Amino acid sequence: MKSLIAATLFLVIFTLAACDPETPDDEFTADDIAPASTAFQEDVDVCYQIFPISYADSTSDGDGDLMGIVENVEYLSEDLGVDCVWLNPINPSPSYHKYNVRDYYDIDETFGDMDDFETFAETMEEHDIKIVKDLVINHTDFGHIWFRRSREDEGDMRDWYSWRDEPGHNWHEYNGEYYYGSFWDQMPELNFDNPDVRERVYHIAEYWLERGVDGFRIDAARHIYDDHQYPDDVDTTQENVDFFREFNAEIKNIDEDAFIVGEIWSESERYVSQYYEGMDSAFNFKFADEIVGAISNDRDNGAIEGLIDSRNAYEEVREDYIDSVFLSNHDQRRIMNAFQYNEDRAKLAAHVLMTMPGISWIYYGEEIGMSGSGSDPEKRQPFVWETDSPYHAEGVMDGHHDSIAGWDDHNQDLPGAYEQLEDEDSLLNTYIELIELKQTRDVLGNTSSISALETDSNAFMAYERGGGDDRYLVVHNLNAQERTTPFQADSYDIVYTSHDAEIEEDITMQGRSTVILDVEGDASLIE
Repeated sequence: MKSLIAATLFLVIFTLAACDPETPDDEFTADDIAPASTAFQEDVDVCYQIFPISYADSTSDGDGDLMGIVENVEYLSEDLGVDCVWLNPINPSPSYHKYNVRDYYDIDETFGDMDDFETFAETMEEHDIKIVKDLVINHTDFGHIWFRRSREDEGDMRDWYSWRDEPGHNWHEYNGEYYYGSFWDQMPELNFDNPDVRERVYHIAEYWLERGVDGFRIDAARHIYDDHQYPDDVDTTQENVDFFREFNAEIKNIDEDAFIVGEIWSESERYVSQYYEGMDSAFNFKFADEIVGAISNDRDNGAIEGLIDSRNAYEEVREDYIDSVFLSNHDQRRIMNAFQYNEDRAKLAAHVLMTMPGISWIYYGEEIGMSGSGSDPEKRQPFVWETDSPYHAEGVMDGHHDSIAGWDDHNQDLPGAYEQLEDEDSLLNTYIELIELKQTRDVLGNTSSISALETDSNAFMAYERGGGDDRYLVVHNLNAQERTTPFQADSYDIVYTSHDAEIEEDITMQGRSTVILDVEGDASLIE
């Protein structure tokens, strides 16, 4: 009888499957390169990175939280005017940085609870600010229930992580066996050869999309399959790319405008470009280094030509790619340290960043000149809202580090955001002006093209944005001294100048300044 029932059910299921209509055109599989998010291409020019524990504290306990961000939403929407925020991890975790997740479906109590997140998401939506959530899927916390079940061989989760009998580099011992964790022994890495792991990750993404998240920043994307995990350090790039094609298809089938940006820390544009098969965007680490290098050394280093090489490599993979340009993030020394606290250099860097194609990302505090280098917590100090406000360094450090050696006192005396808003010459107001410029001038926006221009001196960095009848000529004097460059154009209008400039047959620019011209016909900066 049971066999007959089973056979009948099989026949019904087979018949229904055979009669299914073809997959709709707007559904994607891992065989497709799902189109990039139209919403992010059209609506997002500038995104702001927030390290939650260090940003805004609504409870005066020394730790930033979600409601602190809510209480300061006007700063993000009305003052800065950013289009989206990227939240570093907010899930429950025993660390201050939260990159070792213990529960993917909840909020760490440091930051509030799910009701607070709901309020946060609703507030961002009311102010037309999209949310990019850090998604940490390469590894979990040692204390995650999944890993407890895996290490104790409970249920069917043994194979959710990678185990072997022999020690090795980044293989950590537990009860005579070894699990893989490339970053830390408290961050065991998930096994993505297990289809149950993949399905759970897709469910986690769906869970947050349903709660108001617009996209994800994928932490450690190139380590989902890690070369060092395998004998002879085999190249696992294709395995990573294949996974993200599948992940992207799953995400886009939930929400075709869901956005994926990857952390693929590499100086090789060819390596990074491969990941565009499964992502809308990737952070351009190479360009960040080259911009900081050019401005630090007061001379053009071919950064724009390098950027164009990167963009050409990305376009070979997908035409609708979205570049993500930035200056620094939570893992890097802040640019104010790279520039030895020189505000003119910081302002010039902002001018370069905000005149680039793609999404321009701002690390919180960059817009007011915060500093920080050395250990990770030193790069993630509390945001300075007011100079004389309580400075809760312990909010980041408490219970996680033995000392604060190298803690940067520069931020103690830095004019805070509220003071800088009142100073028209401040770094903050420079950012505000440039953000508005990028958002309101289509030629400077996310999707507009870029081409390098030759100059007669490496003191200048110059490029054109746009094309045809819609072209802007952007010129930066990287040198501290006044410089003159030849200039020829059929006709032009001045769009923007950071300092007074003399423009006739030549362009004479003050030190570390920027000029943007709307040009027609031929334009040249050489004799």
